[in-house]
Amino acid sequence: MSSQPANANSQEESELISAVVTAILSRNLSTLNQLLKQVMYDIPAKQPESLRAQTVSNLLMQIAKELEKSLESPTHPTIAWFVVYVGLGSSPPEAIQAVQLVLDQGFKPFEDFFVDHQGIHFYDHGATPGKIEQIPQRLSEFTQMTVRIEISEVNHLIERFNLSEAEARNVLMNLKILEQKMKLPIDELLSVLDDNDALLRQVIQSDLTRNDNKKGLGR
Repeated sequence: MSSQPANANSQEESELISAVVTAILSRNLSTLNQLLKQVMYDIPAKQPESLRAQTVSNLLMQIAKELEKSLESPTHPTIAWFVVYVGLGSSPPEAIQAVQLVLDQGFKPFEDFFVDHQGIHFYDHGATPGKIEQIPQRLSEFTQMTVRIEISEVNHLIERFNLSEAEARNVLMNLKILEQKMKLPIDELLSVLDDNDALLRQVIQSDLTRNDNKKGLGR
């Protein structure tokens, strides 16, 4: 009796995975978006909260494996496109190129690494020293945008500029991205904002994590 629902669920997931692969191969984005909603939200929502992230990961890994079978290649450019699309909801060329280089070094998508707006992130179990050493130091600007924010830094900006926590986090994120792009220490960037309320407001309202930079500074 208990095996019947499990088999039904397995059959449902198998059909869903096949449908996702078909949508990827045809680049049918409307259908793909609807299917990814099921993969990343609807199906996991039926699980206990502690299992939801792993459910998404497992489904995406199965999709990647089926895609690899269909394309008869673990490093096909379409796989890189899909990985980027899942993480960003778009497919900027620099991100696809960076992911392609990672695939070429034998990393498995959603098993060894994932992608978001700050770049490529490697899971602990996937980032073996041998694999990491094979990757070029600079894949692209896309992979260089990972930043770390400490709560003490956020509190400092709240007090320094009389900001809300959300505003302080956004300022800190944008300044740390500028720090990497402009090769300037963040303290120097902060000093520029001390006497420039207009620029501070612009930094608060900007979003430099966007790959298209439509909301970037000066836009």
